[in-house]
Amino acid sequence: RSLMLQTLLHHTNLTKALKLFPLKPVSTDELLVFHSKDFVDFLSDPRPEVQEEFGFGYDCEAFDNLDEFCCTLAAGTLTAADLLLEDKVTVAINWSGGWHHAKRDEAAGFCYVNDIVLAVHRLQARFKRILYVDLDVHHGDGVEDAFAFTDKVMTVSIHKREAGFFPGTGAVDDVGFGRGKFFSVNIPLLHGADDETFCHVFNSVFPVAVQRFKPDAMVVQCGADGLVGDPLGGFNLTPASLSSCVQRIVSEDKPVLLLGGGGYNIPNTVRCWCRITADLLGCELPTDIPDSD
Repeated sequence: RSLMLQTLLHHTNLTKALKLFPLKPVSTDELLVFHSKDFVDFLSDPRPEVQEEFGFGYDCEAFDNLDEFCCTLAAGTLTAADLLLEDKVTVAINWSGGWHHAKRDEAAGFCYVNDIVLAVHRLQARFKRILYVDLDVHHGDGVEDAFAFTDKVMTVSIHKREAGFFPGTGAVDDVGFGRGKFFSVNIPLLHGADDETFCHVFNSVFPVAVQRFKPDAMVVQCGADGLVGDPLGGFNLTPASLSSCVQRIVSEDKPVLLLGGGGYNIPNTVRCWCRITADLLGCELPTDIPDSD
């Protein structure tokens, strides 16, 4: 998926309009900012007899060089966060990030490490109040859980919630705990939500969240599994709705970390993220796109 996206960004000439930066390497020690030592040790030595304890074996397979893979995933998002901290960009994009289901000591939902939580912690070195917006069709449970007890991070998730639909969390009355009470905002929708419904909900909730919380920076998980035709989704969105939401977020003129997420109809996901990138740049996409690279 990442390779296809990179190819499409190249063929549509969007890479010429973007500032491209190399990854800063990340060590397994840096994963310990959020993940437990036992979990990180497992990534370095994924023994089959204990893999289920750490969430591996079903939708997250263990494989050779797992620790290197996870560090590379985290490196993209942490590099993007550093660019915001250093004032090198105002919007930093890593479409390969957005692994919002991973817990402190458990992989889940195809998410091996939670790059989002790691990035929020990194951003807090300068930005004290961070608004996290999750547009994925699945509830951003891993990120919400990580910050459910703090009033320094507000999480807003618009997602599908029905019996049997993963991860089964994100009810409207899930609002956080302790000092973090009412800093977790969940808007569960039913199967089949379309652009009109989704944008109406977003445009009703997001401005109020910004007004009340007054964030210093924002992190966006823009999963594309809510698009029409996604095999693991259930919404009927088009790229126009997700792009509209992202542009509205960026219009607040705050530093924005923009990440990918779910998206299991790969061509549709790639076209969506390419469209969002083009809209942010103010570029027209060409109609003539090659069938193959």
